[in-house]
Amino acid sequence: MKNFKYLLITIVGLSISVLSCSSDNDNDHDYHLEYSSIISAELPEEFNYGSTYQVNVTISLPNSCYFYYDQFDYIYEGATRLIYPIVHVDDGIGCNQIITETTFSIPVRVLQKETYVFKFYQGEDSDGKDTFLTIEVPVNTRNQKDIENLKTSDVVFD
Repeated sequence: MKNFKYLLITIVGLSISVLSCSSDNDNDHDYHLEYSSIISAELPEEFNYGSTYQVNVTISLPNSCYFYYDQFDYIYEGATRLIYPIVHVDDGIGCNQIITETTFSIPVRVLQKETYVFKFYQGEDSDGKDTFLTIEVPVNTRNQKDIENLKTSDVVFD
């Protein structure tokens, strides 16, 4: 009788585990990631050294199969920043052909004193080379010099 209980428990356990491993998952689908073209970027005319800014970037999504999930490559090359938005593209499903735009923000903390050169990805040319919207933003270091020259005795607390 004791062996029968163990056998029954084993059969029920195996049945549950086999039935719960169904391969029918409606959320599974094919997709790929790709870079999206940047339409525009909003930057100030100059940065103040040591400050943090939100750079607003607008991209175009060519149809309803494209989704943006706040992912981008931000690549440093000296004073230059290369920005490539990454989009999720559903494959093998029907898409409506309505073009949409979405805007996201990139935080930029100004920690270099030379001019920032932003290169925003805009696609590839006929030779397959990346093209960019290039915007240069000079850095105002006057405030930093004032802070460095400030003496402790000059500090007044309210």
